[in-house]
Amino acid sequence: YFCFAMLLIGLVFAFLQFTTFGMVVRAGMADRETVGMLGINIDRRFTIMFGIAAAVAGLAGVMYTPINPPNYHMGMDFLVISFVVVVVGGMGSLPGAVLAGLLLGILESFASVREVIEFLPGINQVVIYLAAIVILLTRPRGLMGRKGVMED
Repeated sequence: YFCFAMLLIGLVFAFLQFTTFGMVVRAGMADRETVGMLGINIDRRFTIMFGIAAAVAGLAGVMYTPINPPNYHMGMDFLVISFVVVVVGGMGSLPGAVLAGLLLGILESFASVREVIEFLPGINQVVIYLAAIVILLTRPRGLMGRKGVMED
């Protein structure tokens, strides 16, 4: 699953970084009005990107189902962690989100060692939020956030 996830992340990144469609979407995120004045239907591009994101999320759900059976609160435990990963990585930065996901995942794995969990139950969740607080206090835009992403 990990290799497939890395492949999918690489494909989405390459699609957004190296294609004309991705360039237009990134330009539309930076300045929607100017892209619209160039005669490009940016709403259509954003709709297509939303569809791609929904397809990737659906694929993630399909791959997660064999691990844990489906139920009504499926994925809720990942919701807050996903938000923390995006904020720590830097809003609008796919490489930042990947880096933050790897960093926070490794920290949680180290904190989940049996000896640590027996001594301090629940510390694996606390470590993630403490790391996020430290990172955001030292780098308010996140690990790879750029100036001006959230100012508009």
